[in-house]
Amino acid sequence: MELSSGVQSIATLIFVLGSTAVGVKLLLLSRRTKQVPELLLGASILFCGGLGYGLLIGAMIARGTTPMTSADVPMLVVVLTAVGRTIHDLGVTLYLAFMVYVFRRGATWAYVLAGAGIVLLWGGCLVGVAQGSLRTGGIGSPAWFCEYVVIWSYPVWNAIESFRYYGLMRRRTSLGLADPIVTNRFLLWGTGSVFAALAIWTASIPFAFMSDAPRLLVILPTIQIVTAILGVISVSCSLLAFLPPTWYRRRILALGSAPAEAH
Repeated sequence: MELSSGVQSIATLIFVLGSTAVGVKLLLLSRRTKQVPELLLGASILFCGGLGYGLLIGAMIARGTTPMTSADVPMLVVVLTAVGRTIHDLGVTLYLAFMVYVFRRGATWAYVLAGAGIVLLWGGCLVGVAQGSLRTGGIGSPAWFCEYVVIWSYPVWNAIESFRYYGLMRRRTSLGLADPIVTNRFLLWGTGSVFAALAIWTASIPFAFMSDAPRLLVILPTIQIVTAILGVISVSCSLLAFLPPTWYRRRILALGSAPAEAH
């Protein structure tokens, strides 16, 4: 248990710091370019992976592992959970707005899907808060499912759209009509979204065993390690996509120019 907790702690720190770095980089870029996509994506990454997730982890640490009634939950835990959850869900909302704006602008079904997701997300959050979920967690309630069905699914939508655009951009790159770095960014962003979804799903497994403490203690170390690995892979993809080191840029540019040189 100590090993898995240590691995998870290190991975969580890497994920939060990496997400914060990428989010800040995109927000600074949006100030320079005055473009909406950078603003939406930068804020969503910062709010979800950096600030929101970081505060929620802080709430878990402050709460500890000692069983307690809802009345005994420290006010610090309640405040951290409330602020962290609000910022995280705001980040998810911005993710949905980013996907519609960048990938499906003008598609009515995308606006409807994103709108439904936002209603479910915030409706579930607000109803859950009214029912005391800041202290109890509200796990398994209808409000909790409404919120989490969006959290579980939005990275999948993002992955699908990113891979679709990667296919389009790859064909243009082979003709010398697109930047290989930008094309590769769609591949990395889609891959990172897949691993983010897997991390979220894996981290949610313990919710199904909340009433079976002995079994939960058995599976928790494995879940912590798997979630940690998936999260690090996800944020690594984001870092390579938006903060690529020189050696990686050179490699992608070399690979992108190979088809053209062959002709």
